[in-house]
Amino acid sequence: MTKLDFQNLIVNFEKDEYIYKEGDNASTMFIIHQGKVKLFKTAENGEELVLGEYGKGDFFGEMAVLGEHVRTENAIALEPVKVIVISKPVFIKILKNNAEIAIRMIRKFSEKLKDANRMIATLLKQKQLPVNKKGEHFAYLELPEFNQKIPLTSNSIIVGRYDPVIGIYPDIDISPFDPQKTVSRKHAIITREGRETFIEEQIGVINGTFLNGERIKSGKKYKLKDGDKIFFGLVKCVYKETKPKH
Repeated sequence: MTKLDFQNLIVNFEKDEYIYKEGDNASTMFIIHQGKVKLFKTAENGEELVLGEYGKGDFFGEMAVLGEHVRTENAIALEPVKVIVISKPVFIKILKNNAEIAIRMIRKFSEKLKDANRMIATLLKQKQLPVNKKGEHFAYLELPEFNQKIPLTSNSIIVGRYDPVIGIYPDIDISPFDPQKTVSRKHAIITREGRETFIEEQIGVINGTFLNGERIKSGKKYKLKDGDKIFFGLVKCVYKETKPKH
């Protein structure tokens, strides 16, 4: 397929414009030619679950050309976007005529499947955390860039990067929010002692942990207070205390 053919398949979307919505009929996939796109699902309580943010060269909506006929997530333009719209016949033609593109797509499919499995494992792991009080959490980590809140329910919680290859399973896996892989496998531990919370970076962390803009020292405990900004590598979190019930 020539470059001119791809140019004829380009469609433009404005910032905050939906490319498709959950439940829409699906018959095409998309390759990002320019701009950024966010994929997300909306929970029953209205909370937004971000599935990923994608840029130039990434593709999404591929289940439509692999057999799925209904969109299972939302896709929205984070800025002015140009996408190449690929129908199933065009997709098959690309695979037949260009082995290199086919291999690249298979690799991407594999990466996306791994990310999805990791996210599922993370959610299951968080649900299985032992709690200090039944059904309650003393605080949570807010990820403002992803509109996510991770509850802190145990008195000792390891934050890091899930790695099944060598058997590392942190209590909170934030690697789905860390595409550049700046978070270490066992990055830091958050402990609850009475009514106080502390954070301690683990020995051997490469990209560091930053508390309100200052890098903390490995092996030393730092007290956390409501509203503190924490960076695990490049992943920004805000520590928020849960208000006690009266």
